[in-house]
Amino acid sequence: MLKRIETMGARLLERLVPSADASAASAACGWKYFAQCMECNYGPCRGYCCDGSGCSEVRCS
Repeated sequence: MLKRIETMGARLLERLVPSADASAASAACGWKYFAQCMECNYGPCRGYCCDGSGCSEVRCS
């Protein structure tokens, strides 16, 4: 039963989370603008983000 639940969870994640090809991925980093950021009380912000690893620094505008 537990294995079946684990399999269903894995299938659900495959549908919700985009996959990336590691061989084609690059660590392109740069400042990106976002109209709404939860860190800035849903106001505009800029974040220093790298592809595949999220944003390491967020500055509210």
